[in-house]
Formats: sequence, C-alpha cells, structure tokens
Amino acid sequence: MRIAPKSRGFTVLLGLFAALPALSIDLSAPTLPLLPDALGTSRAVAGLTLSLFMVGFAAGQIGGGTLSDGQGRRPALLGGLAGFTIAGVACAMSLSGGALAISRLIQGFCAGVCSVVSFAMVQDLFDGNAARAKRSYVTTIFTAVPILAPALGSVLTDRFGWRSVHGLLAVAGALLLVITWIGVAESRSPDLMPVPPIGGGGTVRIWKDSPFVCLSVANALSYGCIFAYIAGSPVVIIAQMGLSSAVFAAVFALTAIALAAGAWTSGRLSRRGIETTLLVNVSLLVAAGAALAMAAVALSGMAAGPIVVPLLMVILFTRGLIAPNMQHLAIERQRARAGAASAAVGVSQLMSGAIASAAVAVLLPVLGAGAVAYPMALLATAALIPWRWSRR
Repeated sequence: MRIAPKSRGFTVLLGLFAALPALSIDLSAPTLPLLPDALGTSRAVAGLTLSLFMVGFAAGQIGGGTLSDGQGRRPALLGGLAGFTIAGVACAMSLSGGALAISRLIQGFCAGVCSVVSFAMVQDLFDGNAARAKRSYVTTIFTAVPILAPALGSVLTDRFGWRSVHGLLAVAGALLLVITWIGVAESRSPDLMPVPPIGGGGTVRIWKDSPFVCLSVANALSYGCIFAYIAGSPVVIIAQMGLSSAVFAAVFALTAIALAAGAWTSGRLSRRGIETTLLVNVSLLVAAGAALAMAAVALSGMAAGPIVVPLLMVILFTRGLIAPNMQHLAIERQRARAGAASAAVGVSQLMSGAIASAAVAVLLPVLGAGAVAYPMALLATAALIPWRWSRR
C-alpha cells in the first residue's frame, strides 16, 4: 500500500504538502474584508490573522525541520497534518477575531512543518540529478497554487460564507493525513545519527558551513525580488496605472504560470543531466538583466505595460529555474540535517520577502512604479554576489 517514491503520485503528494501554506493564505485572502463585520472585530485583528499565520509558518519550519531530523519525517508529517486539520476546524468554528487569530497561528505552524518535511524527504530519497528533478516538479506543483486558489476562495466565500474556506482546508488536511498514514513510509535513513535540538551542535554546524550560508543568502535575495513584485504590483497596476482588477488578475496569472513553467523546465533539464551550476549561473544573469531593464523603463517614464509584463515573465521564469537548483545545492551539503537545512533556507526566504515588501510599501508613495522595479533590480543583481562566493 506504500506509494513508491519515484511515482508521479508521490511527487504530487510532496507538492501538496509544500503547498499547504500558500493554499491556506490564498484561499482565505478573499475572506479578510468580511471578518470585521462577521466576527465583530477590528480590521487590525482581521489583518493579524494573516500576520500570525506567517509567524507560525516560520516557526513551524524551524521546529518541524529539527524535529524531523531527530525523530523522523513520518512522525513530524503526521503530527503536522493532524494539527493542521484540527486548526482548520477551529478556524471554521471561531466566534471571535482573537480565537481565529490564535487558530491561524497554529495552522501556520503545522503548515510550516508539512512544507519543510516535504523538501527534506526529497533529499532523503534522491541523489544528484534525480533529487534536482524531483525538487523541481514539487516546486512546479506548489507554485501553481496561486493561479487557482484565490478564485476558488472567492467562489466559496460568495456562495457558502467565509467559514467554508477553512472547512475546506480542514477536509484537505484530513485527506492528506489518511493518505500519509496509509501510503507514506519513513524516508530518513536509520543509519543517520540523531541531530541535536535547536540551539545545539547541528544548528551551529549548519551556519558554520560558509558555502551553505552563501547559497541560502543568494536564494533569499532572489526570492525577495519576486516578493517585491507580489507586494507592490496591485498598487502599481490598479491604483497608479489605472488598469482594472481583471487586468491585474491576468498579469498575476501569467507571471504565476511563468514561475511554474520555469520549475517544470528545471525538472526536464535536470533529468537530461544539465549541470546545476550552469543553470543557476545563466538564470541569475538573465534575471538580473531583465530586472535592470525594468528599472530603466520605470526611470524613463515610458508606457510600461507592453514592456514590463514580458520582463516580469522572464524574471519569474528564471526564478522557477533558480529555486529548486540553488536549494538543492544548499541542502545537499547538509544531507544528514536536511530538515534543519530546509528550514534555514525557507526561513531566510521569508525574512527576505518581509524586508522586500516593507521596502516597497515605504517607497510606493515616493517612487511610484519605481518602488517595485528598483528593489527588484537591486535584489536580483545582489543575488549574484553570494552565489559567486559560494562557488569559490
């Protein structure tokens, strides 16, 4: 009854584990404006439900990664899915803004556990090009979630109310829990020594690995470039460029498709044995060139739409190539601590994304479209520096 690790079904399952955080965020996004009236709370508390989810997500990666290194992937994954399911039920039944916020914090923690274990399992079960390909296909699945999830969340909210969104998340968690219980075996080799807990020697040794740190920083800067676009594009496209929300949705869908297409292409190239370093080198250079070109367009004041959208698609496509390959290079160096290493890579991405989005928010009133283009150019170019250091 076990699902074969090399099967497509196992790849889809890993992708769904990794997609739980994005699914939880994107499905529930349309419910946020309704929460103040529905629960008799303030807009600040409604916004806090998303912020606390993100806090839980970061903590869940750290805790889940380290726990799975010491106790095994399967117990951590089962616990994360059980907690995610229970938290989804609690969210759906919440009667106050505070109760919903706490439930979302727990839900984010459990989603973080599932996500980080998913990527650690790839490193447990596969080597070399096979690991790169599997990671790329997992990335393809979870990057496709933003294409459909917001629309599904809007339909559920309009027809069945905001609680139905959290009910669906609870059902999804329960189904994944049953499938995992029946079909997923332990992936961590019993020959590996248990890893010390957080703050112990395992964590210290990871951060003393200079190439690992350089790769993590380069990956985080590349991710921050994408998050600057995500954070600022609604304001630029709708409020400043005067285009409709339908146009924004179309642009966002195109860039999400480009990201997923890049990850899928990475999987195909990895299976053909294309060298990891070559893929990352070319992708980083192309991304930096496209981001600099977009900054030049913003600086010149030209009609941006027809020029910027293709450049955005190039940047997102190259990110789809960069992410699985650079993450593979980093985590492969810490194979015995793949959980903690995956957590370090994931949390560094979140920190970069948070800083990038804050910078865009501060710069938007001053620079307009440049508030998105300039940070993207800076981050995409800066990612080349730690990448070069890692190769030395």
